[in-house]
Amino acid sequence: MNNHVEIVQLEEKKYIGIPVTSSFQNHDPKRIEEAKEIFMNRRHEIKNAVNLEQYVCPHFSSEVLFTYFFGMEVHHLDAVPEGMIGFAVPVHKYAKIRSGQDPYEVIYRYLSHHGIQNDPRAISLEVYPFDRPVWPAEVDVYVPIKE
Repeated sequence: MNNHVEIVQLEEKKYIGIPVTSSFQNHDPKRIEEAKEIFMNRRHEIKNAVNLEQYVCPHFSSEVLFTYFFGMEVHHLDAVPEGMIGFAVPVHKYAKIRSGQDPYEVIYRYLSHHGIQNDPRAISLEVYPFDRPVWPAEVDVYVPIKE
């Protein structure tokens, strides 16, 4: 395990899954766990998955709310199961890391040191293996950067 941050460009990605939105002020962690449980119980309904070995958690926040999403990357958005949402994330550059430390702290320190700004309007990604979803050691974290 290293703390090496890479700058990568991801092509357009499409996701289908279960979102949860919460306020920072009244955040209840149980809501995140409930959304994850619903996703895990229903993931077999997602057709055209790109990789059956992993799930992805796109997320974004404002000053008062954040949305976290449990889903799978798919080839098409033409078969979104009832109660789930599907969306596409455009081509974007990211700072990427897998780290035993807090990956966000490592990335933001790297970006600051190199004069790179994160893009707060874009979506961050966390990619988890289904068989070993250990935070943070087994998770690839992607933070969008401004070009």
